[in-house]
Amino acid sequence: MRRLALVLTGVMALATAVTASAQELPTASPAVTVNNYTIDASIYPSTHTITAKAQIQVVPGVETSSLRFKLNSALKVTSVEGPGNPNIQFSQQGVTLSLSLTQPLPAQQPSVLTVEYSGTLASADGSPVEGLMLSYIGSGDSYLLYPGCWFPVNGDGLDRFSATLHLTVPAGLTVIASGETSQPSETPEGWVYSFHYDQLSFPGTVFIGHYAALPTSSTGVGITMYLNKDLLQYKSSYGDATEGILAYYASQFGELPTHQLAIVEMPNGTLGGYSGPGVVGIARRGFTNPVDYELLAHEISHQWWPDLVSPATANDRFLDDGLATYSSALYIQNDEGEAAFEERMHAVAIDALIHEGEMPVAQSGQLQPYSPDYESIVFDKGAMVFHMLRWVIGDPAFFDTLREMSHEYAWKPISTLDFQRLAERASKQQLTYFFAQWVDSTGVPQFQRTWAIYKTHDGFQVVGKLQQDLDIFRMPVDVRVYVRGGPAVNDKLMMEGTAANFTINTKMQPMQVVVDPASDILKYTNKTRMEVEMASANQLSQATEYFAAIDEYRKVLAQNQNDSLAHYRIGDILFTLHNYNASIEEFQAALNGDLQPKWVEVWSYLKIGEIFDATGQRDRAMNEYDRALHTNDNTQGALDLAREYLKKPFTQPSNQVTAEAENGNQ
Repeated sequence: MRRLALVLTGVMALATAVTASAQELPTASPAVTVNNYTIDASIYPSTHTITAKAQIQVVPGVETSSLRFKLNSALKVTSVEGPGNPNIQFSQQGVTLSLSLTQPLPAQQPSVLTVEYSGTLASADGSPVEGLMLSYIGSGDSYLLYPGCWFPVNGDGLDRFSATLHLTVPAGLTVIASGETSQPSETPEGWVYSFHYDQLSFPGTVFIGHYAALPTSSTGVGITMYLNKDLLQYKSSYGDATEGILAYYASQFGELPTHQLAIVEMPNGTLGGYSGPGVVGIARRGFTNPVDYELLAHEISHQWWPDLVSPATANDRFLDDGLATYSSALYIQNDEGEAAFEERMHAVAIDALIHEGEMPVAQSGQLQPYSPDYESIVFDKGAMVFHMLRWVIGDPAFFDTLREMSHEYAWKPISTLDFQRLAERASKQQLTYFFAQWVDSTGVPQFQRTWAIYKTHDGFQVVGKLQQDLDIFRMPVDVRVYVRGGPAVNDKLMMEGTAANFTINTKMQPMQVVVDPASDILKYTNKTRMEVEMASANQLSQATEYFAAIDEYRKVLAQNQNDSLAHYRIGDILFTLHNYNASIEEFQAALNGDLQPKWVEVWSYLKIGEIFDATGQRDRAMNEYDRALHTNDNTQGALDLAREYLKKPFTQPSNQVTAEAENGNQ
């Protein structure tokens, strides 16, 4: 659902730029569940409008005369009816739709409410997440995402339901949604597409567009790509990638819950991807060469979490978004190997540390979805919880836990305690300490180690002490000794409390002792603290908090004046603010620094060239573009852009967002 995948990644710059100042979310109606929706909706792309009637089957836990739903505030309710209540009183305040019934609904009995409404979905105005367009109707492709609340939603992603949708659209458009479907029928109002999804899940996402339907070969699952004409070249690569991801997930999690999967192109301007039962939307920017496996694998994993197994409460959401983030990393490990996996998990750990100390994972239900702190704590620290659990209980027990989760809790919610019990059963370990430390609490260790080397009759002995500051810390910790002229020697010790001793025997001369070399534990080191400061500054920059971001980058430079990336980021912000003199100084400092990552060089030359073009110094600009070409580094199309600028000068709009920022160039 992210990135943000995420994000929020993945998880995506647009999603992570959303602040936590969004409209306050309403709580679900007390003790009320929604079992089923029947929605008749007419879509009018030329006017960006929708008119709809939603029949909602509710089951109150106790007798009640008041209910609350969440509805996109751009949509206005015209009438509400129910059993014994022909004209139910209603009010809309922000995204909260409140109903007041004269005749109470009986407890434990299904009742059907009928809500009629209409409105315009042309922008982010009215979105449940401020500034993030989660539903859009237009003359091109349209999308109605479940979290966009284009129909009255109960439980905010926690209340599972079945649904029947009847959607009327103009001729020539294709509609994709969850569930069984039949051939569309023609009526005077347009073409009617019908979908029926009978499992309790989250089938409220719809895609509408001028798509070509492209079936792709698969084993056991019917995969269909829905793409516009200008993206047809991605059918084969993304179809093959989808098949590979599904096969891997089926081997680790259990079979795909549905026998059909649609991969649908959706417009930019929203999340990078979104997944509903049997449908996966990928934003246009997510179709790349090579395939964006991280994004695709993240969104496909949502077919299991939450579509098959969902979090029981808002505080359990790491069992959805955190597990999806880790699932995509698992696929990268399987497909690209250990080095790519370690690189991905290192990035996840850095993002987790940005907001780790603000609140525990177990209290994250109060965070605004898609906000930076939500993504850090739920997506990233949540993923690290699964990564560390795997380290603690081992691969066989870890993957047995996931398979049992998808089997025992299929089409049901699961709590953190339920999941803990599954892991304990699979591993035959008591894991209260683990969940208390990593889910219920904040704080991460920073290890300090001391050691001495002794000569023995058959080699050497390293005797040392490991220390950290968390009193309740209890984890297995890997200690690695690198030796001269031979393979490293590892020892796995169980550390309880603030100190532990270790003794490691080697045949060859010990050279270095490293703690947790594979980064199996979320921790601070001197290096990661700098990386966290950099990531925090990037986040502020994406949120256009430019001067706060510059302050954070300056903190990085205070520790390492040669950090090219920090200089580049400051230069890019100053360039956006049209402070050209200061900007060019920072780009030149980036070129004189450590040139890490490598792309900093080509993009610094490009940016200096853009400054010269913007200030009317064409010859000097062309010289910088030539220097960019000589780097032979085409990261994010840098060389293509340099060639374009050599033909036609760069001009900067008054409020330009730079190409590097748009592409998420890291």
